[in-house]
This record gives sequence, C-alpha cells and structure tokens, in this order.
Amino acid sequence: MPTEYLHDVKCSAFLALNCEKRGTHTCSKCRLVRYCSKQCQEAHWSFHKKDCKHPYNRLDWKPAWIAENRSPAFVGGDTPQSHFGTHWAPEYLWGNTPAANCLQLDHNEGVLESVEKDFNLCFAASGDIRNLVMTVNGLPDNYRGHCKILLNDRSDIVTTRNILILYALLRHGHPLELAAETAVHFMYSAALRSSDSSELFHCIKTVYGDVLSVCQSPMFRSFITRLSPNDMRKKSFVIRGAGSLSIAHSAVKLFGEPLAMLRATHTLKDSRKAMHDVMLSPQRVDYRDRYLSGLQPSHRLSFLRFRESGVLLPFADVVLETFQHPNRLLFTASGKWATMDNANPLFSWDVNEVLKTGQAHGLDHADIYGCLFVHVKAQFTEFARRVEKFHIDIHVSQLDAHVASGLLQKGELNPALFGINPTFDRIETSNMADYAGIPSVLQDWSAVLNRKNKHAVVFVNFMNWVMKQRGASLTFDMTGEGMGLQKGLANMKVLLEKTSSMMGINFRTLLVNGDIQRAPAFYNVLENVDVFLDNHKQFQDHLNSEGISNTPKLYELQLRPRNRIYPKRFGVALGARPDALPSVTKTEFYNIYLIGGCNPGDRYLEFGLSGVH
Repeated sequence: MPTEYLHDVKCSAFLALNCEKRGTHTCSKCRLVRYCSKQCQEAHWSFHKKDCKHPYNRLDWKPAWIAENRSPAFVGGDTPQSHFGTHWAPEYLWGNTPAANCLQLDHNEGVLESVEKDFNLCFAASGDIRNLVMTVNGLPDNYRGHCKILLNDRSDIVTTRNILILYALLRHGHPLELAAETAVHFMYSAALRSSDSSELFHCIKTVYGDVLSVCQSPMFRSFITRLSPNDMRKKSFVIRGAGSLSIAHSAVKLFGEPLAMLRATHTLKDSRKAMHDVMLSPQRVDYRDRYLSGLQPSHRLSFLRFRESGVLLPFADVVLETFQHPNRLLFTASGKWATMDNANPLFSWDVNEVLKTGQAHGLDHADIYGCLFVHVKAQFTEFARRVEKFHIDIHVSQLDAHVASGLLQKGELNPALFGINPTFDRIETSNMADYAGIPSVLQDWSAVLNRKNKHAVVFVNFMNWVMKQRGASLTFDMTGEGMGLQKGLANMKVLLEKTSSMMGINFRTLLVNGDIQRAPAFYNVLENVDVFLDNHKQFQDHLNSEGISNTPKLYELQLRPRNRIYPKRFGVALGARPDALPSVTKTEFYNIYLIGGCNPGDRYLEFGLSGVH
C-alpha cells in the first residue's frame, strides 16, 4: 500500500500550544498522544490529564453492574452473543464482517495472467462499499483490462450513501487524498468540517439536484402518484479515468426517506444528542460494558472518544470546534441516529491490518480508531488512484437481489454496460442464504456466472446457522446436550479453558472466585467459546438440510472443497481443510474476536463450476 500521501503524526500540543513539530514521544500512561518534547508534554498536561486519568484507562476498571452491585441487564432475557443488540434502527450502514478482496488473484486466475484480463464483478447485496474497495485494490498494479462492477443493495438509504460516497471519491477536480479523507468522514463521522459539508452539498446537488427540485414543485404530489414501483431514476457521471459511475434508484423509494434525509435541517446540537441517545444510551450501558470489559484500557478510551465525538480521527486530532456540521448521511430525515447501537466501524475491517497501517504511519496500537482512520483513508486513496489509472466502470443499483438477478438474466440491467447476456467472474451474495436459502441464491445467480472462466465463483456467507442447528454452538447450548451430554460437557470444559487461556484468564480460578454471573470475564469467555469448537459435522448437517447435496448440481456448480477467496471461518488460513480449526496467537485472538467483533459462527462457502478443481 503506498504511504507517501499520509503525513507524520503531529505533536499533540499542536492546538493548545500552536506547536507544529512532529510527535515522537508517546505518553507512557495511555500511549494515545505524542509530543515533540518533554516541554510540550508538560505544558499540555492540563488538557490531557482528564483523558489519561479516565477510569477506562485503568487496569482495575469495572463495569457499571459491578460498581453498582447488581446483575447485568443482559442476564435472563438476552443471549451473550448479541453484544449490544438492536436499539431501534433497522439500517445496517457499517458492515459487521471484515472487508474482503473478492478476487484473490494469487489463489485463482494468477496476478500476471490477469494484467490484461477483463473482469465483471457483482456485489448482489453489498451493504457499504468496503468489499468493492478491497477488490479493486486487489487488481494487478499494472492492470490494463476492463473491469465492470455491479454494486447492488435493496436498502434505499444504504444505496444513497454508497452513491454519494463513491461520487465524492471519484469525481474530477477533488485531489485524491482530500477526496479519500472526505469520503471516510461521509462514511463514519457524525459531524463534518465546513469543507466536508460543502463537498457533501456539492455531491448532493450534482447527483440529486434534478429530483430535489421536483420535491419543491407545486406539481410534486401529482408527480408522485404517477410513479410505478418499476420506475427507476437513472443517471451516469463522468469520473476519474476512463470509466464511469452510473446509478439506478427506485424512483418511489428515492422520493421517500433518502431525499427527505438529504434535505433535513437538523442542527449539530440535535444530531449529536440523537447520536448519544443511541450510542451512549444509559439503558444500554451493560451491553457496552460487556464489550469494553474485554478490551485493553487504551482501546476502551479510544472507543469512548469515537462514541462521544462521533468523529473518526486519531485520538489527539479530534477537535470538535472544527466539526460543526451534522453528517446527514448518518441521520434519518427526522434527525434520529440511523444505525444500531452495536454498530462499530472496527468490525468492518481486518484489525490486524488496521494496526499495521497505523503503526506504519506513526500511530501507536493504543490509538486503534486513529489507526482505523489512516487505514480506511489509505484504502480509499488507493481505490480512487486505481479508478483514475485503470478502466473501471461502476454501476450502483437499488434493487432486491432476486429482482436484480431477473433483470440481468433478461438483459435489462444497464445493458449498455453489461450487455444483453451479462456474466460475472465473482458474485458476492453476503448472507442472503441465511434468509433465502442456498437453492434460491444459486438459482438466481448461477445463471449469470461466467462459464468461460474456470475460476468464476458465487460467494456465500452464513451468519445465523448456529442458532438453528442443534449442537452447533456452546454459546447457545451451554449444557452441551446437542452433542450428547457427556461429550458436550467434556467439550465445554476443554473449550472454556482454552478460550480463557487466550484471554489470559484462569477459568478454574474464575469459577471459584465470587459470583460467576456478575464476572465480566465469564461473559467474554462465553461469547467466544465457539472459536475453537469443532462443529464441522453440524455445519454439514445444516447444509444438507439446505439441499447442498443436489442443489449445486442442478445449476452445474459444485462446492469448492477448499476456499480460495475467503477463509471458511475466521482464524483459519485461506485454502485450509473444510474442518480446520482456528490457529491464532493471543494477539490475533484479541484483534479478531474481542475488539474486532468477528462472530465465531460465521462460515464462508464458494460455489464454482462443476468439474473444476
């Protein structure tokens, strides 16, 4: 990843003391700020001490339920797996699995062999743009082919955000690094700087100006009544490089919440309160504390800084006085916070890679949200650089995935770009199979898989299967009865001790010391006891109930025996045996499961062409 466009870390006294030197000395107590000299550190102490001495930064910090001598709110009516749970909002604006490169050319077509190869890529239920970004960044550095991409999601809010973030990244006249930083804030920050806010209004005017003017017309109501569910608002934009950005948005949906959201006039004060009402809700303190109790002290403090400020930046760079405009892409038309209270941008990226990027640019591992900022900015910058350099066309559509597949099969989804008989080399379907089932997903998408590319694949993710399959989880079946009582109890004992060891906890000591149902460590262990669970048989049983034995054959597909795009489960190597168990260090365990929030039950499947090995 190119690094020349990312700057050195400033002295943390840059604002209070107008120091413009490079920060080279880290505060030994919190490791979240850096100074150019002992003099600056001492002069800045009056500003920094409230953070450095915050209770979160203490090794002996305890959750509220311990301090208040009560049972935690999640005991009884909730499952330990849910982290914070859904507070109120239905939108998934930030992904909850690490970004994936859906090409992985090293393990498939080959990097050298792909330099001049054309690729068609489909993200059928994309969520945000992270997988698109990572996949484009996985093209050869000297790529000379033509890459066409379909980015589809059924959510009108998600699609509107994706369009505006992509346009901000890719439009002409906006320097790459500045565009990337602005796009990071559009995606993750609740408040914007004046320059970011101006850019957002420019993007809104360019992309949606014509339809916004319709909203102000006296004929608006009459216009709306004449729209049919099949009416699509289509538009295309010239972007960096030789490619284009085109969009197709349901007109009925567009004239609902999305345009109302973009026209909203709520104040910064009201929007910040709306964010705090969800992300710092007193009613949800036990759910936050359950997550925080597994984190290192500095990471708890970094988490709090992001939640309080709503701004994704290095810890010392968050200056709220410069972020004075609400980001309308994170609030509903009525001014409510638009996502769930367990939403966390760290869950969208590989934390191991996030920390490497941060360290490469002068940040300590303690400043994990600062590391995330520079990592996402680096990925966005590289993505925009590649779109400018290569020939890449991106089409963004807002459709139910089943409808999108039908339109593709009829040659009616942007035929000018994809043709009347479109096929794709990669089809990423997210976790649609959890809800629609494997037969439906393969029926829809096998028809548009590129049969001329032996590496073409339909990519499927299962997130919820462990809650349906008996014996698949010890988190959801603490008795172990689903595996047979004796085997289950023995397995539980071994796994509890192994998981505890990964966290530096002696589980036997934990059992005999105090009230186990109030011990935060107990819930951290229980949430992750499935990490090393061998539930391969149970997963196969679940797949058999989904028709895995016969369904792929109907569409001339086969389940790849070993994954070549994404590891089958978190913590195992790409290309590992299907029944492989995670092999991770304690640091990797912490980064993947504790702070990274990866679900031990997630499974990834790849369906390739029959007869290809």
